[in-house]
Amino acid sequence: MALKPLIGQLEQLNRSHLEMIEIAGAKKEAVIKNEIDVFIATMNRESKLLKRIQAEDEQRGELAYAFMQERGIKSRLKLTIAEISRLVFDPDEKRELLDVHARLSNTLMRLKQINDTNRQLIEQALSFIDLSMELMSYRPEQENTYQHPAAQSYGYGRSGMFDRRS
Repeated sequence: MALKPLIGQLEQLNRSHLEMIEIAGAKKEAVIKNEIDVFIATMNRESKLLKRIQAEDEQRGELAYAFMQERGIKSRLKLTIAEISRLVFDPDEKRELLDVHARLSNTLMRLKQINDTNRQLIEQALSFIDLSMELMSYRPEQENTYQHPAAQSYGYGRSGMFDRRS
């Protein structure tokens, strides 16, 4: 029966996405603590896991197709798990399929929330860096000390907060 491998594949996808949640938590901590090296290493782990999840999802699609062929459906429709569950007549198998689908859906919702939070944190960090760079390169139109308006200014103006001339 092709349903058991499909359920197993959905459980594997859920485990992989739970691992992705752990990585997203580590990424959040790296952003908060401003640990760039840890952030980059975490991004590399995330990229590898993402490739694995894509392969697992392709396998899930093949298993779903095999199940539909077993039920007499020959087309390559991309049916959802809820639609596939309508083709399952055994109540225990149907319940098991819908349970693993619900767990996977909850995991994906948690992952989406964490990713949204991480995106906001990264945007804030980049805004802070941009503001810091802007403040360091700020060049006032005139000096902060008094100068008579008729007096001509000779010399060079400062180009930022740091005097590069030593």
